[in-house]
Amino acid sequence: MFEDKTFDTIMDEMLSTVDQSIDTRQGSVIYDAVAPVAAELAQAYIDLDMLLSETFADTASYYYLIKRAAEHGIFVKAGTPAVLKVLVSPTTLEITTGTEFNVGELNYTITENLGSGYFSMTCEETGTAGNNTTDDVIPMENVDGLETIDIVGIITAGTDDEDVETLRNRYFDSFSSASFGGNQAEYKEKVDAYAEVTACKVYPAWNGGGTVKLAILGTDYRAAAASVISMIQGAIDPTQDGSGVGIAPIGHIVTVATVTETSVAVACGITYSLGYAWADIKDTVTAKITEYLLNLRATWEDAVSLVVRTGQIESLLLGITGVADVTSITLNGTAGNLEIPATNVPIAGEISG
Repeated sequence: MFEDKTFDTIMDEMLSTVDQSIDTRQGSVIYDAVAPVAAELAQAYIDLDMLLSETFADTASYYYLIKRAAEHGIFVKAGTPAVLKVLVSPTTLEITTGTEFNVGELNYTITENLGSGYFSMTCEETGTAGNNTTDDVIPMENVDGLETIDIVGIITAGTDDEDVETLRNRYFDSFSSASFGGNQAEYKEKVDAYAEVTACKVYPAWNGGGTVKLAILGTDYRAAAASVISMIQGAIDPTQDGSGVGIAPIGHIVTVATVTETSVAVACGITYSLGYAWADIKDTVTAKITEYLLNLRATWEDAVSLVVRTGQIESLLLGITGVADVTSITLNGTAGNLEIPATNVPIAGEISG
């Protein structure tokens, strides 16, 4: 808005008001007197332009977007720590809660004894970096009797802080439909506010009048953990008797559920470039297909159902170095696209070539 308010422009405007009989050339008394003022004014206009950008949600930076969204009851989703499942030997060993271990560059603490040698271990930092299941688990203090400890899975995947564009989209989405009195928009707004939830679908009257089903996705747009479902159920409708104890209004009986994951086995018929074989491109192919399915799951909230398309996968494969041609693709042993039921989301299964 103030792009034309440069130092030179301001100087010209100021010097044009000086009597023509007075010397205004560079180095003159008048020029040297007004130049510092023009420099300050030019900087002030730059600051005003930045302030104007921060005023509107579509151009605001992260810090000021957080403040703008908060005015409308939209709060940034803070990152969550990863919770890993580990197996120790001997399986009868008792490890004290709070005992610290190191995995890669991050530290974890034992948070629960799950029985039969299994323990939950929570990362001390939030973010997806804590979802590390490949590095060794190293004790940071002496643990008497411990022989081995290995990661066997992820109980709850860690998440990063909500990024600026996702927050911006949530803010603008809040204006597209008014949330009020237990309508679909309100349920979505309340559930989507949880950091552990990446998507939510509302099914009104799914089991008769007054019933509401909330289907949610957890981290990475996969099935939500049981602990997350329980937490949201407790906040929305803990009694499920229409009494209106939670967020749900009187008369609503709300059931919080998640989706079923459909494993998609992908068999690729590939003609390799000279010098290449499946072993050379397997990791790249797996990463590409896994990312494609992740992006597909991200559309679940607004889609009636999802379709895994062989054409999309073929296009991805043809962009990989070492692939000369793609002769066939089957999904779960069948040629053609794979339609995923509305209550399911696809995840990568066995990928072969």
